[in-house]
Amino acid sequence: MARRNRFFKKRTMRKIWAASLAAAAALLVTVNSEFSLNLPMVPTWEEVLEAAGSYGMENLSSSSSQLPQGGESSPSSDTPLPELLGETLEVHIIDVGQGESILIKGPSKNVLIDAGENDKGDEVLAYLKSQGVQSLDMAIGTHAHSDHIGGLDTVIKAMPVKQVILSPIPEKIVPTTKTYTDLLEAVLDKGMTVTTAVPDTQYSLGGGAVLTILGPRREYNDLNNTSVVCRLTYGDAEFLFSGDAETASESTLLSMELDLSADVYCVPHHGSSTSSSKRYLDAVGPKIATISVGKNNDYGHPHKEIVARLKKYCPFYRTDLSGNIQMVTDGETINLTTDAGESYSVDA
Repeated sequence: MARRNRFFKKRTMRKIWAASLAAAAALLVTVNSEFSLNLPMVPTWEEVLEAAGSYGMENLSSSSSQLPQGGESSPSSDTPLPELLGETLEVHIIDVGQGESILIKGPSKNVLIDAGENDKGDEVLAYLKSQGVQSLDMAIGTHAHSDHIGGLDTVIKAMPVKQVILSPIPEKIVPTTKTYTDLLEAVLDKGMTVTTAVPDTQYSLGGGAVLTILGPRREYNDLNNTSVVCRLTYGDAEFLFSGDAETASESTLLSMELDLSADVYCVPHHGSSTSSSKRYLDAVGPKIATISVGKNNDYGHPHKEIVARLKKYCPFYRTDLSGNIQMVTDGETINLTTDAGESYSVDA
């Protein structure tokens, strides 16, 4: 986070100096030419423009390091970080009861992660429209359980969607449920194909916002651990989305020594004790946590031990108590509000 701040300040100062030097040189050229002073060592216009280009002036009015839609490998610590363009990014945890649905409104692209149970599709659509979302650049189904992908077919049928990303599923556990086949049929009916989530693929959401697929990293024998895990970065602000990934998936990610750090942690598996291990939470180091969970659900989510564990790290907000949860960030500060009237701010 601190490295990103230093990077932005350094690049901004470099551009200011480039602009100042170019302006001074241009003034000298103009005066020398206008008054025929024939001053020695005065550069030509061509030399001024060439020097300006070498100092990065050609990038003053455009965004740099924009990632292609298809994605690139995860950047190393020496890779230049994308520059923010002054917009804000929003993350909405939509209250869909005992399920999960997350809307990301990037500076130029919209992403929906899951859409709750089969009967929640219309509610998700209504929420999207209430937020001014008329189309989606990506719809991500974290894994093939109905409380996550059940409403996606309704959304895909009713709204333009450019890309559908689903988790890889080993052949021996590919579901034959109506929920899963309805989703696949909705994609086919739109003349689309499914994109399989591939680790380390990055997607630009505009303005320097980047969504990176972190997992799953290997095959599992249960659907929860096939959940797509992804990390969203915008300036210093970082969000981690883990679907229903359990400790097996968490352990794999930890063994890869990936950057899992996040200011906002969307608690996996509705706060189940099968997820959110202490090692995983230590790696994430959250400042805010959110739990997508239904009131008086049959599973006892969130489990008491996870609630107790989260309290040691950060404040957390539950959809069963707070309703919809909205977070807005400019890349430096994250401001959270809920339908219940709660508010909280944290520096990224």
